[in-house]
Amino acid sequence: MSSKTFQIMGINISALNKKETIELINNWVAGEKQRMIVTVNPEFLVLAKSHQQFLNVLQTADLATCDGFGLMLAGLFLEGAKVPRVTGSDLSLELLSQNNCKLFLLGSTDDVLKRLNKKFAQHNISGYCSGGVIDDNYQLPQQDQIIEQIKASGANLLLTAFGQIKQEIWIKKNLDRMPNIKVAIGVGGTFDFLSGQIKRAPKLMRQLGLEWLYRLIIQPSRILRIWRATAVFGYLVIKEKIKLFK
Repeated sequence: MSSKTFQIMGINISALNKKETIELINNWVAGEKQRMIVTVNPEFLVLAKSHQQFLNVLQTADLATCDGFGLMLAGLFLEGAKVPRVTGSDLSLELLSQNNCKLFLLGSTDDVLKRLNKKFAQHNISGYCSGGVIDDNYQLPQQDQIIEQIKASGANLLLTAFGQIKQEIWIKKNLDRMPNIKVAIGVGGTFDFLSGQIKRAPKLMRQLGLEWLYRLIIQPSRILRIWRATAVFGYLVIKEKIKLFK
């Protein structure tokens, strides 16, 4: 774990900016040790309060980036820490252009992955697979074959997009079965954004911390997730602040 961090709810959040994070990943890819990165948003922390296995994964990851405006505000509120936002989407886009990174894309749908492979045909995609639906034991259909495909691809960096909790626990359980993968990152809905399947919020809204509002407008079904990431998370941050005064 980088020493440049701040802690919230028992999890060390990296205070490295995007450039520093990419440099670190490049160094890790060139190394021998396998590393896991989690891109933490406010909802992660809410869910981890009642999901011990997920909490353990977040606490033991080699790096936890700040993937949420709410986390930036929490860093300022709790510790006066200025924490740069480093999202899974931004990281993925940068890593596609890094010469020493050979990416395998796992998750999403066949259609989205084909769009991505076509859109980034000149980039460093070594292979891709939708993987299917993870079951309650965090297993994929035809998991052994998928892992063999990842090993045969020659990729050294794995981006996994099964959605929060599932993608992180799957990586934790299976990374050591893929020795060619030096860095694995759970990236949630990143493939949908990069392929153009779903549009990201306009840059100004992202800068103002209103990406959640944009997502709510275009995907009203996310209302429970947004409630957790705003109201519930805000309540937990205030409780955390109160603890600091005791």
